[in-house]
Amino acid sequence: MIVSGICYLPRSSKRQNASIQFLPSDRIRLVSEQEQHEWLLSELTLSEPLGSVPRKVIFPDGTQFIADDQRVLDGWLWSGKGSWLNRVEQNTPMIAASLAAIVVVCVLLFSHGVPWLTGALVRVMPEQVSHAVGEHVLATLDDHLLEPTALSRSQQVAINTRFEQVVIALPSLSVQPRLIFRRWGNGPNAIALSDGTVIVFDSLVELAETPEQLDSVILHELGHIQHQHVMKSLVRSTLLSAAVAVMTGESTGLIDVFSGVGVFLVTQGYSRDAEEEADQFAAEQMLHLHGSVAPMQQMYELLKATAGEGDLPQWLSTHPKLEERIKVIAQ
Repeated sequence: MIVSGICYLPRSSKRQNASIQFLPSDRIRLVSEQEQHEWLLSELTLSEPLGSVPRKVIFPDGTQFIADDQRVLDGWLWSGKGSWLNRVEQNTPMIAASLAAIVVVCVLLFSHGVPWLTGALVRVMPEQVSHAVGEHVLATLDDHLLEPTALSRSQQVAINTRFEQVVIALPSLSVQPRLIFRRWGNGPNAIALSDGTVIVFDSLVELAETPEQLDSVILHELGHIQHQHVMKSLVRSTLLSAAVAVMTGESTGLIDVFSGVGVFLVTQGYSRDAEEEADQFAAEQMLHLHGSVAPMQQMYELLKATAGEGDLPQWLSTHPKLEERIKVIAQ
């Protein structure tokens, strides 16, 4: 049996016509344009099959042989070990199916695996972490976005006293909340931080017509604290950043991401599910405290009217739409 092809002699890039001949006693003869040699089959090395890349027969002296007909060579030299991988590499439908499977796994990982892992990590995370992140985010907001409150001391004391009474009447929260006041030129607003801080802006206090209406917004923010939405979003974003870093090899800046995302969240809003959970918490507590969700509906209507033709306040800009939220509260 003779198989024709080409060969490259040791320490040479010159291509030569050659052939190999299979001999008795498991021996093989290589015949090139310059010389010929014989070896035992056990002395040869075969390169691993890789898609359509030609396989090489490597002889003990370093000579490399590439057959014109790879199938004939495989039939004589390749015992079948690992041949399934070669078939997969050359099987387009199987490659497509493998890619589809990878996509499905990735989707399931990010849609179910990451949320589950996020919840598990937040539950076991030391309380010091949420406090450190909350303090850092507040410092960043104070440095770049917020201004000291213009509310009178008596206004602050009155609202804080009411806030403390509301907190006492609530189920035990995941962290001990506190209320502070700031000014922000981005419309009536209130935001919650991971350490339990609720920031109420002067414009929201001025917009609320009754204490109960202001309670409804504060309760919404306490809902974010109760469900740990800030820390969950931070951990989820960090996990996603870490996953991207692993896939791309770029691992710098993960610490900055962890705290930086906190600033983004409190200024851009939460996910639809998080907003719905916070709304549900606020509605339930409004019924418990005041026997009605009407003040909450009224407050949302005031916020909607304040937005006018422009954008809604940032904390209300995320899905679901404000009209939907009002309808849900009314049910």
